[in-house]
Amino acid sequence: MPLRAALESLVAALPADSEIIVVDGDPGRSAAAVIEQIDRSNGGPQIRYLAGVTGLCGQRNAGIDAAHGDVVVFTDDDCTLAPGFYESLVTAYRDPAVVGVTGRVLVPRDDRIGSDAESSLRRLVLGGGRQGTMTSFGFRRPIIDVDSPRSVEYMGGAFMSARRAAAAEVRFDEQLERLSGYALGEDDDFSYRLSRRGRICYVPSAVVHHEALGQRTMDRRMLDRQVVMNRTYLYRKNFAGTLRGRLGFAALFAMIFAHRIINREWEGVRGLIDGLCDVRRTRMDGRQDRLG
Repeated sequence: MPLRAALESLVAALPADSEIIVVDGDPGRSAAAVIEQIDRSNGGPQIRYLAGVTGLCGQRNAGIDAAHGDVVVFTDDDCTLAPGFYESLVTAYRDPAVVGVTGRVLVPRDDRIGSDAESSLRRLVLGGGRQGTMTSFGFRRPIIDVDSPRSVEYMGGAFMSARRAAAAEVRFDEQLERLSGYALGEDDDFSYRLSRRGRICYVPSAVVHHEALGQRTMDRRMLDRQVVMNRTYLYRKNFAGTLRGRLGFAALFAMIFAHRIINREWEGVRGLIDGLCDVRRTRMDGRQDRLG
């Protein structure tokens, strides 16, 4: 079971005086049984269990509120930590200007045409700019030189960390889930706003293995509808205002449409159209304030 492997890797990687907080959104409280199976006969971090919190953003906020340490680390239930993870974070946080730290997230290869970070089409649309930053239209400039540390403006949801005081002020935007039913983009939003408060470090020696089970099993049409809804909301919230940004945002979605068509993902195309219709409908209904 992925959660058990995730917890075992956390117990092995973290010192005994740290804490692991499991926030379970399952009404059946399935995570409780898994926690009981973890061998902690040799001590190790305290595992705390929170149940009854639904929605990814709400769960992450509940974890922030429950945490006692100076730094909170967010990871998914299908992630495992590589050796040296904790030591790499400690070293980075010795700099008082650092408010967040992330590292290298290893995911299964995506063999679809144009899906890799080094895609020529992707680089053309995203344009130049420093690796690890956000474009003027709210999309990531990928990190190509993955072995080099750097300052960044975003962190992937599978591996984010922040000073707890800063995380409690920034928080995760629960409006995303009310908007489309899924918190897609919550990691970009949280980490970009966090980066306005201090430095976020990308540390390549801190490695997380992410199985990405959620996106691989999610309904493609529903997922791509949420891509449009949530990305439009976050663009208007954090980036709207320049002609260059508007043109880039339009070009980016044209690229996404082309990507789905080239890969014959017709359900994805339908989902993108659904999302565009939903965005238009919210504006016509006079609810544009909810989108920015």
